[in-house]
Amino acid sequence: MALESDTQNADGSLAVMFYKNVEQDVVATAAEGRPICKEVDYIKIQVPGLALSEWDRPVEESDKNRFPIQWAKFLNRTNEDGNYEGTPIGDWKLISRSQAEQLRALKFYTVEAVAQAGDQHIQNIGMVAGMSPYAFRDKAKHYLESAKTEADFVHREEEIDQLREENAKLRLETEAMMQKMRAENEALRAENDARFATLLAAVGEKKPRARKKAETVEE
Repeated sequence: MALESDTQNADGSLAVMFYKNVEQDVVATAAEGRPICKEVDYIKIQVPGLALSEWDRPVEESDKNRFPIQWAKFLNRTNEDGNYEGTPIGDWKLISRSQAEQLRALKFYTVEAVAQAGDQHIQNIGMVAGMSPYAFRDKAKHYLESAKTEADFVHREEEIDQLREENAKLRLETEAMMQKMRAENEALRAENDARFATLLAAVGEKKPRARKKAETVEE
């Protein structure tokens, strides 16, 4: 949505802030069995003096060109030109909030970053997590593997439940179809019996007349 101030070349009067927003990936979270989030660059634009004039959305390439100074400051402040994706370190119940803050200060933003860290980088953690950095990395790997295993188990259970529901529905449909077929067969049998009875009755009525005619000829 275009700002009215754009047409007046008044971008200098706008209050512009780039920041990082954390969004949860719902599909990945369900698949992995643990919170999976991704860090997305956002921009907030406000028009001074207009309380209701605020735009807050993901960054577009045009925003970087339109507000190059603010974008450069943002990159310098974050000291990274990219976004993390994974389980936020603060969501890991193994560590406290203060430990998570210390790890973020060391640029370990996700559990995946800890699990995938090389020996040289993991040493920088020291005893931040209350254990040796190598044991801490093993804990991270175990957490990710366990979460994935549990998620797979849950998915299999869901698939089994779905198959059970489908089989139960199929049995009901089959039973209903069989009942319909039995009813149709009964109706057809009754109709045939009625026709057969009618036919027999007709034949029975003709026989006496034929016998009477034969007697008349003999006389």
